[in-house]
Amino acid sequence: MTTFLLDSTVCNHKSRVVATFDAGAILFAVESSCPLVKEFARALSSSPLKVRDITKKICENPIYIKATENSLHPNCIVPCGVAMCAWTEAGLVSKTLLERFPAQCVRYEKGGGREIDLSKS
Repeated sequence: MTTFLLDSTVCNHKSRVVATFDAGAILFAVESSCPLVKEFARALSSSPLKVRDITKKICENPIYIKATENSLHPNCIVPCGVAMCAWTEAGLVSKTLLERFPAQCVRYEKGGGREIDLSKS
């Protein structure tokens, strides 16, 4: 079982995603304070996904398709968190690596528009 906590600070909602690998499929349980995510969670929990499904490109991936069908906003972090949770549960992302680097961030940079020196990343 793999659990991810998602803190959507812009919309002030929190979600908890649990993925469980069983009999060759990933099952999901999602709790959220967001009504749109709750609808997405019901759709997602209705049918387990095979590993080959969770590795599909975004436009073909059932996680993102269900997010679209349930009217999640394009900037919602939950579908990405669900995908990361599923990948981790399937063994495609190392839990040891996640223990070293437990969070990924999207940060706003005030005064953007400058050149980015990616060599310093």
